[in-house]
Amino acid sequence: MEDILKEITDKQKEISLLYTRLRRTMRLYQHDTQLLSVQKIRRATEDLKHVCETLDVTTDRVCSKERSLDVLIVRQSLAYIFNEKYGMTLSSIGLMFNRDHSTIINNVNRVKDAIWLYEHKGIDSGLIIKSLNSICEIVGVKEIQFKNEE
Repeated sequence: MEDILKEITDKQKEISLLYTRLRRTMRLYQHDTQLLSVQKIRRATEDLKHVCETLDVTTDRVCSKERSLDVLIVRQSLAYIFNEKYGMTLSSIGLMFNRDHSTIINNVNRVKDAIWLYEHKGIDSGLIIKSLNSICEIVGVKEIQFKNEE
């Protein structure tokens, strides 16, 4: 009986040590995840500024409620790039552009729809495709490769 109690005690100590290691690992993982998130936001902010300077559009206009075509295309393209290429959350992109996440979902989906139309139906939906690849080039992200161009 004592052997069984000793074995149980040893296993409990082992489980306790494993649990402590797991908590430590989770804290490190959380810290790394937060750092990655901050790095993504920092890069996205720098890219936003760089794109605006290059395209002669102010960041205030891109982050405002303005809906003119030039501003809208830049905002939608950047939202798509930040979400698809940088892996940023819709909420964090929304904070950058002073929008809620549902508006960012709409922006990303519009770009995805334009890409789908271009790939599957050969329909170039205006400026979105050209602007998207131009902005990808400006921020140093690999351009979007379309299926019908390969």
